[in-house]
Amino acid sequence: MSLYAALLILYKYLLLFISGTLAGWGLEVFWRRFFGQARRWINPGFLSGPWLPLYGFGVIILYMLSELDLILPLRALVFLVSLTVLEYTAGVIFTGFFNIRLWDYRDNKFNIQGVICPFYSLLWMILGLLFNRFFYPFFRDRVDFLYGHLYLSFFLGLFAGVFAVDLWQSFGIAGRIRSFVQESEERWQVDFEKFKLELRDRVQEGLINRTRYLLPFNGELGHSLREQLKKHRLNRPGPADRIRRVIEKRKSK
Repeated sequence: MSLYAALLILYKYLLLFISGTLAGWGLEVFWRRFFGQARRWINPGFLSGPWLPLYGFGVIILYMLSELDLILPLRALVFLVSLTVLEYTAGVIFTGFFNIRLWDYRDNKFNIQGVICPFYSLLWMILGLLFNRFFYPFFRDRVDFLYGHLYLSFFLGLFAGVFAVDLWQSFGIAGRIRSFVQESEERWQVDFEKFKLELRDRVQEGLINRTRYLLPFNGELGHSLREQLKKHRLNRPGPADRIRRVIEKRKSK
């Protein structure tokens, strides 16, 4: 394979990844505001910017699978399994290594470790089928357009640079969180969504809240971050609280 051909492939998957991260971020913002546990506007995910890498990888997988000639039932099953495995892998990495819980399905029926459950796997399958029906042809045409206008790759590279900086800083924060949890000598995970809301909502005399929607940890590094993690650890719900939420959820139906 020539260098030129390799660059074309790189541009294609970078375009798919960027589109997925941005679209997924918008979808998650809407979902968490109206259907999530907090029911508030919150910057979802691990990074500070408006992008979610999990959806970027998901779009790449869906694009590759959409190129296969499969009957509809088999295609639906392949989408369901592939996206569920992707979600499970990401969830286990963050909960198991970084001690960070980016999403929590422990209140849903038949969940596995709180990172996957049948309800959301079904939603991923539906999204996959919608992508195959409506968005795969669109992306296929956009890739062909990109091949004919390679100067646009400058903007893809610019995005990739900003994304890389955000990734580096966010993994640094995740490392600090992991160190704090390990020092506590207790097996627990930081509820990332709740923790970001706590930082944004905190009221401390004589201290201005410096966090932002797209910069949830702005001004909260070093000693300040550790102090907020201590408070988060004390306020996190225990098993009894989760059982009570499940009971209340069933009664409300």
